[in-house]
Amino acid sequence: MPPKKTVKKIASPKATKVEVKTEAPQMVAEVNENSSGAIFNRLSQQFNLLAILIVALFLFQGYTFYRVKNIESNGVAAGAGQAQESPLSEKKLKEYAKDLKLDKKKFEACLDNGEKADVVTAEAAEGASLGVQGTPGFFINGRFLGGAFPFEVFKEIIDKELAGEGSEVCSDYSEELQQYCQDEQNQAFKPVAVEVAVGNSPVIGSKDAKVTIVEFSDFECPFCSRAFGTVKQIKEAYPNDVKIVYKNLPLTNIHPNAQKAAEAAICAGDQGKFWEMHDKMFESQGA
Repeated sequence: MPPKKTVKKIASPKATKVEVKTEAPQMVAEVNENSSGAIFNRLSQQFNLLAILIVALFLFQGYTFYRVKNIESNGVAAGAGQAQESPLSEKKLKEYAKDLKLDKKKFEACLDNGEKADVVTAEAAEGASLGVQGTPGFFINGRFLGGAFPFEVFKEIIDKELAGEGSEVCSDYSEELQQYCQDEQNQAFKPVAVEVAVGNSPVIGSKDAKVTIVEFSDFECPFCSRAFGTVKQIKEAYPNDVKIVYKNLPLTNIHPNAQKAAEAAICAGDQGKFWEMHDKMFESQGA
């Protein structure tokens, strides 16, 4: 009797393949669904954040617009009033005249009517004819020095004049001064002396002084304010040897108050107080 066959159940390759084929798409689909959901959530969050930023921006613009309109309607006059008044405004010039105890009516008539405008114009033209292109400009016994140089530079030139050693040769001066006279196109120091008439311009110092400094200046020029302190040092150091002559050269294209300030100084001069007004105006600017 033949032996009884035992049948073992072996998983069919086809079944295995079918199981693999049916299960794999489900897994991929689940992964795709999860990834799509995550991406959607991120995009949703970013969109919400962007929406919040846009709303905030619109709110800020609206607030800014409101503030600007409020300032325009209510704050313009106040803002204008807060602007600092020039120390050389006509109002201030008249206050200085009062402080100096000038005849109020006479001074104000002189200033308001422009009585000294022609004098200022003539002095400015004189300065330009002498080659003064900016302020301050000084002629020390006719030798030109242009700019707010320190006291030591003036002292060198003055001392040479007092010692009779003034020279028209650039190399006869210190290296510091030589660098300012070597460039002929841009000379801040010109040792070749020129004649500068004093005329009726205000003068302070001894009439017998051996050195005459003619200054062309602008009351509103910041460099002139700086030079004001240096000129004071010169007057103190050489009370008998140096006299100072002041001439106006207002740079009206950049200094709107310079013209009237120059006129005010001359108007004060009619009452014997040119230098007092001169000092008052420079000191008012913190010179």
